[in-house]
Amino acid sequence: MINHRSAMLRSTIRAVVLGRNAPPMWIKKNRLDRPQDGRLPIPTQIISNEEYFPTPQTPEQRKVELLLKEWSAQRSKTLGLSRREFLAGSCGMAMAFMAMNEVFGPWFRVHASETYDLEAYPELWPKSSFVFDVQTHHVRTDGVEPLFFRKLSAPFNKELAGVEPQKGDLQFRNFIKEVFFDSDTQVAVISGVASNLFNVLNSDEMVEGRERINAMAGSQRLLAHGLTAPFFPNFLEETERMALELKVDSWKFYPGVVERKGEFPFWMDDEELMYPFYEKILGYGMDLVCVHKGLPLPGSSLEHNHPRDIEKAARDHPDINFIIYHSGFKAANYELPPGDGYIQEGGYLPWTTDLVRMREANPDMTNVYMELGTTFGHTVITHPNVCAHFLGQILKAYGADHVIWGTDAIWWGSPQWQIEAFRRFRMPEELQEEFGYPDLTDADKDKILGLNAARLYGIDPDEARKALPADGLSQLKNWYGHEGGQPSNTQYGWIKA
Repeated sequence: MINHRSAMLRSTIRAVVLGRNAPPMWIKKNRLDRPQDGRLPIPTQIISNEEYFPTPQTPEQRKVELLLKEWSAQRSKTLGLSRREFLAGSCGMAMAFMAMNEVFGPWFRVHASETYDLEAYPELWPKSSFVFDVQTHHVRTDGVEPLFFRKLSAPFNKELAGVEPQKGDLQFRNFIKEVFFDSDTQVAVISGVASNLFNVLNSDEMVEGRERINAMAGSQRLLAHGLTAPFFPNFLEETERMALELKVDSWKFYPGVVERKGEFPFWMDDEELMYPFYEKILGYGMDLVCVHKGLPLPGSSLEHNHPRDIEKAARDHPDINFIIYHSGFKAANYELPPGDGYIQEGGYLPWTTDLVRMREANPDMTNVYMELGTTFGHTVITHPNVCAHFLGQILKAYGADHVIWGTDAIWWGSPQWQIEAFRRFRMPEELQEEFGYPDLTDADKDKILGLNAARLYGIDPDEARKALPADGLSQLKNWYGHEGGQPSNTQYGWIKA
C-alpha cells in the first residue's frame, strides 16, 4: 500500500524545490480560530489528528457555519452578550444543533428556548449521566508530534510563517482543561498507539499522567492503557512489567501497523503470537483488551485493520472482554462520499456491519464491545444518516449494554460537543421501521456514556457520583468557572483551507 504521508511529503518537496504548484493549504484549526468570536461550539469541518489528510469543508457544513454565525450575531445582541460569550455558553451550543437541524433535518433534540433562556438547558438536560470516556489523548511535554502537518505546511501557509511548532495545545495542562473542566467527563482513559513510529505517548508516560491527575483529584479520574504488541522486544516480559509495576488498567493493540523498522501487522487470533499474552494477563486478574480496528492509518495494513480476527480470539477466550475501538468503521471521513453514498445495499457499512454479522452469528459471544471514538464524532456532523445506521446496527446486534463511549479527545478539542450531540441525537422512526433498529432511549444513552465502561473497569458509578463532586479536581473546576473560565470552542487537529 502506498504511504500517502510520504507521497505528500515528496510532492511538497518537489513543489518547494522545483517551483511547482503547492498542495492545498492546511492550517491548524485553533489557529484559524484566533479571532475569539469566530470559534463555534461544534466543528463545521473535518479535523485531522494526522492519521489522515483533512478534507475541504462540505457545502452542508458551510451552511451550518454561516447560519450559526448569522443567528448567534443576532441573538447575542438581544441578550447583551458578545458573540464569543454567547457561543461559549449553553445557548450557543443549543443554537449549533438548531443550525444542524436546519441543514440536515431534525436529527437532534433541541428547544428554541435553550437559545435565549439560560435556565432552559439545566431544566431540559439535567446532568445526571455518569460520563466515562475510554479514548482520550495528550502528548508528552518534550514531544514534537503530532506536528507533521505544521512542519509540512510552513512554506505555503501564511499562518505558520515564522511560527515555531507549538506543543502546548495538546499537552497535559490543556488536556485537564478540555476534558475535565470544559466537559461533563468524569472519568477517562488515556490512550495511544502501540508503535514506536507514532511515539506520541508511551505507557510509562501515560501512567505518570494518570498518577498526577489522580493525586491532584484525590480520587480515580484517569486510567491508563498498556500499549503493547508482539513485535516489541521481550513482549511477554514487558507485559509483566506493565501489569505488575505500572499497574496499567487495560491493554491496547493496533494490529494494522505500518510494516517498518521491525514492526509488523498481526492478527489478534494468532495462536503463536497472541494466545500466550491472553494466558498471561488472565493470570494477573486482567481481562480487558482494547483493539484498534477500522480507520486505517495511511500506509498501514488494510487487511489487518479488518476485524475478521476478533471472532476466533473472542470465542477462544470467553473470560477476556474485547473492546473494538472505532467499532471497526472502515472509512475515515475523507473517504466518505457526499450524502448517503457510503451506505450500501441493505444498510451495509464496510467492516462495522461485518462485526454486526459476527455477533448475530454468535449470540453467545457476549465478550465483544463496540467503541464509538472518532466514528461517531466524524459521522454525526457530516453524515447524520450514516451515523444513525452505524448506531442502529451496533445497538441491534450488541445491545445498548455493549456499546462504549469514547471521543478521541483532545484532537477534536473538548469532548463536550460530542457528549451534547449524543445526548440530543434521535433515531428516526422510519429507520426503526425499515431496518429494525431499536430506539435510542435516554436510559440507553446513560449506559453508553459511562455505565458500561464503569462496569468493565470495576468502577461503582454511584460511589463515584458521591465522591467526585468533593474531590480536588472538582474544586479546581469550580474555581475555574468562578473565575470566568470558558470553553475554548476549538479543535487541535488540522483542516484543509
